Formats: sequence, C-alpha cells, structure tokens
Amino acid sequence: MVWWQWPLLAAFSELEHRIWTRHGGVSPAPYDSLNLSYTVGDASAHVRQNRTLVRQAMGLAELISVGQVHGSNTLILMDRQTIREAGEVRGIDILITNLPGIGLLIKQADCQAVALYDPEQRVIANIHCGWRGNVQNVIGQAVGRLQEAFGSRPAALYAGISPSLGPCCAEFKNFQQEMPPEFWQYQVRPTYFDLWQISVDQLLAAGLPREHIQLAGLCSRCQAEDFFSYRRERVTGRNGTVVALGE
Repeated sequence: MVWWQWPLLAAFSELEHRIWTRHGGVSPAPYDSLNLSYTVGDASAHVRQNRTLVRQAMGLAELISVGQVHGSNTLILMDRQTIREAGEVRGIDILITNLPGIGLLIKQADCQAVALYDPEQRVIANIHCGWRGNVQNVIGQAVGRLQEAFGSRPAALYAGISPSLGPCCAEFKNFQQEMPPEFWQYQVRPTYFDLWQISVDQLLAAGLPREHIQLAGLCSRCQAEDFFSYRRERVTGRNGTVVALGE
C-alpha cells in the first residue's frame, strides 16, 4: 500500500491523514487494485476488503463514506448514532466530525478531496470537489458549516488539496455553458482550466491564509501508475483521501 501526505497537515501530531494511491488492494483490473468505491462495477467483497486494509493501516475505529453527487450537502458526525446511520447515505459531499478515531473518506478519480483542519476546535472536514463543486463553491460552504456548527475561525483553518485533474488535462469544450464567466479567467490555454487555482482562490475567499493551504500539484490523469482517472480510463476504480483525528 502506497500513500501521500501533505507536509502542512502532517505537522499536526493529533491529525491522521493519507491520500491513498491505487496500489496494495485486492481488486482485479480495471479496478486494480485499491478501489474504494462500491458504485463503479467492482465486487463489493473486494471493496470491503480494501476498506478494511485502509482502516487497519490507519488504526481507525470507523471509516465513513457517503454517496457523493457533486453537490454541497453536509453530514456532521457528532455522536455514535449519526455514525451508525451514516452508511453510504446518498447526496452528501461534505463530511465533518470532531470525534476521534473516525476516518472521513472521500472517493475520487479526477475530482479533488479538500481536507480542512481546525486545530483550535479540534474538528476536521473532508470535501468532495469536482468542477461542479467549484461552481457551487462547495469549499466556501464547508468553511461556513464549520463556523456555524463549531465556531471555527476561517483564519485558523488549514487545508490540503489532493491529487486531481490538473491544468494540463482539465479540458472543458463547453465551458461557456458549464462554468460562470468569473471562471473563464482560469483558462491556461483555450478550453483548459486550472481547477487547482480555483479551489485555492475559493479557500482564500473563505478566509484561510495562503500559508495555511497546500496543493498536492499532482494530476490524476497524468499519473496513471498511481491514481485512477475517469477521464483517462472511464471504467476504473476510485482512490480515497482519508482524514481522522487521533484517539
């Protein structure tokens, strides 16, 4: 099993996080091998075993994921009852908890996972953010939920943006219909967009200091050896980014 980390977040000893690559699982091609999604065509038994491997490797009591739909609905896990009810609830793209030992899993194959940590209130969030999420400013909404539910100060938050579709590969031929005009300035060449910079700017607009934001800077479509990519392969698995508070 192979994973990446953000050095910015790894500096907090009470925070556990890993950006899992596609290596070290049990799924066969085209989901080889650490596929973490039940909804892509892989056998459920393979996914369960892969998730068990991740949970055990991180020493977690629970690993929570939901049915992501490119929206902005939030699931806040504050007690054991909400954990029992979480399952694979559909329609959620923001996960938040202040409970230790609970891994928040975002599945991805070109989309971003944006992890947030508030060291003052000891609360974490994990956000599923594709281009549709950027259009809805799901990142800013997640910061707002942390403020409302836990009193988090945006200036105290730290953020990591996972490997995802880079400006080298993020082509949107119909961008004039898909993206608002304020996004058009993020074209790096005709029809190619820097989604990474959009997310950084949305974090800044939400009140995070620039020095509290770390971008992985790895394109999932280019890094075929390490990451699943829907744009590259279509039928493929899903990587996972997991964030948790230590026990």
